[in-house]
Amino acid sequence: DFLKYWFPLLLLNLVFCSLVISLDYDYLYSENALLENLQATFLILSAITYLWLSTYCKGQVRLGWIAASLLCFSFVTREVDIELLPLFESVGFLFHGLGRTIMLSGLWAFYIKILVAQEAHKGCISGIFHSKYFHYFVLSFLLLVCGAIFDREIFVLEYGKLFEELVETNAYLFLLLPSLYELYSKHRYRLFVANNLNTEAD
Repeated sequence: DFLKYWFPLLLLNLVFCSLVISLDYDYLYSENALLENLQATFLILSAITYLWLSTYCKGQVRLGWIAASLLCFSFVTREVDIELLPLFESVGFLFHGLGRTIMLSGLWAFYIKILVAQEAHKGCISGIFHSKYFHYFVLSFLLLVCGAIFDREIFVLEYGKLFEELVETNAYLFLLLPSLYELYSKHRYRLFVANNLNTEAD
């Protein structure tokens, strides 16, 4: 369980905050700086990895991984200015403002339609609450709520922007970790099965 490493992660966050505040490294958490780039990296990796995991499964489990991938992709379009990237200039309107809202609404509507058509919605919802990674998603959600509080300046703090970007970075990290571990487990199991088959063949 990755959460047993909460203390080193907390320590890393405290050290980062101390350095930024004491040395006035505000450029590390400004727009399109280190923390935002980390967030984008975590989210893109999460979207790809969860989608990759869906290829290993069938039925409700597969739909669950697809939902996780779609959730991460939705966050990507929120955190990354995709429309500013050279490769996406011609379709940039799909990733910004009204275009983004329409695109994501269409993708989620299509997903829900598949879910209902396969009568898997109850199983998926139940699977989420009974998942061994459920606490990671809850923690990620709570951190994003904290980030929203800092973003809306409900509590006015001198380094509110730093705390906002830092909790969001941690939130997206907790979204990524289960996908990486699960993918690692799948590959390790495949290697184990392959080795057993080779042993039996010998």
